[in-house]
Amino acid sequence: MAEIFPLFVSYQQLAVFNHSLDNPFNDWKPRHVSQGFSWRAESVSFRVPEGENYIVEVLQDSEVSALIGEPSRIILTPFLRIRDNSVTVGSITEENSILIDEAAKYQLSFELLRRGVYEEKEFEHGIRLRFVKEENPIFEIRKADDEMDASSELELVAQPAE
Repeated sequence: MAEIFPLFVSYQQLAVFNHSLDNPFNDWKPRHVSQGFSWRAESVSFRVPEGENYIVEVLQDSEVSALIGEPSRIILTPFLRIRDNSVTVGSITEENSILIDEAAKYQLSFELLRRGVYEEKEFEHGIRLRFVKEENPIFEIRKADDEMDASSELELVAQPAE
């Protein structure tokens, strides 16, 4: 079942990680910043524009999105769910637990919506996350905006933030 919630985003990053992971947030090298994400197998952080109040939608498989709006960024990364029954979606100051039943490899899709509508209310920033079970997930910047560099080789190794 799709989950939608408001989120206070701090330090321009939204993180998705296994619920019980120690040190879940990632360090950012300059290339991570320019590509828009910092990745480890159980934790991925996405860079988002300045702003604090976002609406976040988490979908599984082919669930239909309730957010209306055209994404300005689309980033695909692998995500390995191996602990507990939940994944955490959040930022430094606020988190939400999302139930994902099966420990498996997932293709995680991140979409940044600059403006949009949810339940007839406009929002300035929206994030759509989709988890799809996939044995061979990929890394791909499918759509980049002006703040991103999609032409350079991707940096696919991150360290936990201290």
